[in-house]
Amino acid sequence: VGNKLKKSRMNQNLEQIFELESAEKYNEAYSEYQNLISENNSDFETWKYYFFFLWSMLEDVNGLFKKDIDLRTELESELKIGLKKYSELAEFNFIVGYAISIFPYEFGDYEELEIKGKEMLKRAFELEQSNPIYKMVYLGSKSLNEKEQSLYKNACAESKLILKTKHSGKGLLNEYYNQVFNRE
Repeated sequence: VGNKLKKSRMNQNLEQIFELESAEKYNEAYSEYQNLISENNSDFETWKYYFFFLWSMLEDVNGLFKKDIDLRTELESELKIGLKKYSELAEFNFIVGYAISIFPYEFGDYEELEIKGKEMLKRAFELEQSNPIYKMVYLGSKSLNEKEQSLYKNACAESKLILKTKHSGKGLLNEYYNQVFNRE
């Protein structure tokens, strides 16, 4: 019962953070993430949203985030934690692989990390081949032959359903998924 209650409270806290993110109250969202992480630092759900939050703050909030932290150092630190704890999870490989493959210079050695990002996208797809978003992004990251082009188009179509069900909520990660992975 205790674990269920803890998970329910964590989900409530995440929902509250998503509301703050959607309202562009990034400083408040950061503080709430810090509280949640200090309570439960081993939870992947919290980790993935926090990692994506940090990545988003670096990439595109136009100065709305004003906390006095070094975002790049914090992001690199979270990447190290994630690599230690979650490297066998498909979703970890997908989110981190995607973030690294899009902006490898945010994480350190540009050329080495660009390759690592693509490897992680491939690993996510291998771990969960039934996930059309993973398939779509993995196939979209390489040159495709005619057969793969057809698989890519099918994955794009199948992804729309997952976006409507799994990623329909508020928050930066869900909003990003719907903007970027809603492909034709």
